Amino acid sequence: MHNIIEEMNLSFLTSAYFHKGRKPVVEPRTMLKVLVFAYLNRKYSARDIEDACRYDLRFRWLLNNSKTPDHVTINRFRNKIYPFMDEISKQLIDLLIEQGEVDLKSIYIDGTKIEANANRYTFVWKKSIIKYQKRLIEKILEYFNINDELSKGDLKKLVLKEFNNVRNICKSKDIVFVYGQGKRKTEEQKRYELFEEWLNKLDTYEKHLEIMGERNSYSKTDHDATFMRLKDDHMKNGQLKPAYNIQCATNGGYVVGIEGFSNPADMKTLPTFVNSLLEKYDIKIDRVVADSGYESEENYLYLKQNQIEAFIKPSNYELKKTRKYKKDISKKENMTYCKAGDYYICHNNKKLKFEKIIYRKNKYGFKSESRVYLCKDCLNCRYSHDCIKFKNKSGLKRIYVVERFENFRKESEENITTKEGITERLNRSIQAEGIFSYIKSGMRYFRFRHRSMEKIVAEMKLLSFAINIKKLSNKMKSNKLGFVKYKETI
Repeated sequence: MHNIIEEMNLSFLTSAYFHKGRKPVVEPRTMLKVLVFAYLNRKYSARDIEDACRYDLRFRWLLNNSKTPDHVTINRFRNKIYPFMDEISKQLIDLLIEQGEVDLKSIYIDGTKIEANANRYTFVWKKSIIKYQKRLIEKILEYFNINDELSKGDLKKLVLKEFNNVRNICKSKDIVFVYGQGKRKTEEQKRYELFEEWLNKLDTYEKHLEIMGERNSYSKTDHDATFMRLKDDHMKNGQLKPAYNIQCATNGGYVVGIEGFSNPADMKTLPTFVNSLLEKYDIKIDRVVADSGYESEENYLYLKQNQIEAFIKPSNYELKKTRKYKKDISKKENMTYCKAGDYYICHNNKKLKFEKIIYRKNKYGFKSESRVYLCKDCLNCRYSHDCIKFKNKSGLKRIYVVERFENFRKESEENITTKEGITERLNRSIQAEGIFSYIKSGMRYFRFRHRSMEKIVAEMKLLSFAINIKKLSNKMKSNKLGFVKYKETI
């Protein structure tokens, strides 16, 4: 670790760490060594690191007889280097590429959820806020006897105008507001307090929705944290907790990229995450290997446009192998497709002919095209009970085919079922999932100690930097340097 950090170009740290021209207590390069070594020894608290620098001989050796930094200095340095963690991590990965430890051809991606440093009961739910906001708007419209729907901006202006009018009336009449038991409020005071309450509530609801954005919830103590269902729960009852979705990319057993997201679904993180890797490294990424949680038409299309092979396990891959699925006559996969006539033949040898094309747009703006096929001979069919699972008014069988998605899925399934694809899936399970297992079990990092997305992502990058150095150091000690790719053993 000492030699690796010594060889790195860290001149940018000096300009960042010097405070008002004063010489720091400990040189920035040395402080980085202390911080990384502390993380390797599962010391994340600034006070624990201070004690180690004072009493642990290993830390004293790293300090090279420098003055022991206190917890404030350590914490200040950690906050100062957070913006530079990308550059520090990149230098290490570039070194690993030169040494042949990493090639970045196949990227293994996986995600996990880690609890945020936020109160578990300070939740704000989007559905509740929208419901309360709607009720308040209806109440205001009823009060002013307005039948037409007003925009939220116009409604707020109306309430503000009435509030200012009442306030001016109170000032002109020199009305003294009274509070407490046995005090009788004037009509002007009642109206003043009512309009004031409505304005405060309208502002509060707008602020909540602005903070949430596209999310369904957030925590009042950490606005970037979203309430997610975690596998391990402190009350063992499946309670939601404020957390971050951490995405990790590995290659050769090393962490080559790690990012944080507020969205609990892995599916929406793939394009942003892979983009960050493409911008960081000049080497061409040939493959992305991920599990079924990342499968979507949008992700397949993104990888295709960037000339990256998709090794994504289809979400119905295991389900298709079951006997129940193979005997389900309602599935289009169990029907015969006639390409020449563009129709499907069902279990009762009836034709499902092409009806129309429909376009659907998800809440993120991605547009998808579906072909609809309809069977008009279902009314007296003896198999209709098993074929039409979701009853409709017409009583006719319809199937929806997203042709582009089906082609992408078929291509990805062919990729993962080859001998090479099986090897790639094996490596994803060992490398990507193994990193998170090591972070949680080996490094005992179960909960973030900082707040805000920027700080928790930088913290994870610092932790992954320490893990990469430890792995490289262990391989050097055991004389097992070289690119690692696990193969299936028979």
